[in-house]
Amino acid sequence: MVKIMKRISCSVSVLLISFALNAQTYNREAMKHYNSAMTKFFMKDYRGAIADFSDAIRHDSLFIQAYENMGVAKYYIQDYQGAISDFNKALELNPEDYNTYGRRGWAKFNLQDCRGAIFDFTKAIEGSQDKAQYYVVRGEAKYYLKDYAGAISDFNWVVNSFQGDRSQRSQAYFWRGLIKIDSGVKKEGCIDLIKSGKSGNTKALEIYEIYCK
Repeated sequence: MVKIMKRISCSVSVLLISFALNAQTYNREAMKHYNSAMTKFFMKDYRGAIADFSDAIRHDSLFIQAYENMGVAKYYIQDYQGAISDFNKALELNPEDYNTYGRRGWAKFNLQDCRGAIFDFTKAIEGSQDKAQYYVVRGEAKYYLKDYAGAISDFNWVVNSFQGDRSQRSQAYFWRGLIKIDSGVKKEGCIDLIKSGKSGNTKALEIYEIYCK
């Protein structure tokens, strides 16, 4: 069996920040703090941004984007539980915000709550235009739960569709290759690892050297 000593994080490109041309508040003080928070966020002063997002919410407790982006800032400082709390509030205010389901899914995934992450990624897939990123990480979560058939199905979607980018397809080939090798379909698994490696995944080539040569 291919042994992964620690989790290998997906390298898909995920844009977590919530952009909005018009933030959903008419409170000037809330907007002032929100704008300050966004400036600090893009300067990577995440703790300062969190403080300003909190002030914005203090002036307008229904300010959805402030909850969303405060959750993102907490995610970036690895306060995943705090991020989930903010995403929960945002989803209470707008339960059809599929991007926030995706954000919450990433936070749950980093807390190794794979079942909770799968639920959120499934919701994100329902309404997101960039579905490939969620199929990849949902497949990885299924892998950790040993739902190999479900994981293969997700990875197949990525490699067979035209929606995923090179990095996402590389990750799908990588994880699918591991499952195939573990399942005794070594030749096909090694081919997947090579395909992943050709897209720049050095971990795939390392595992290929160990299990395929």
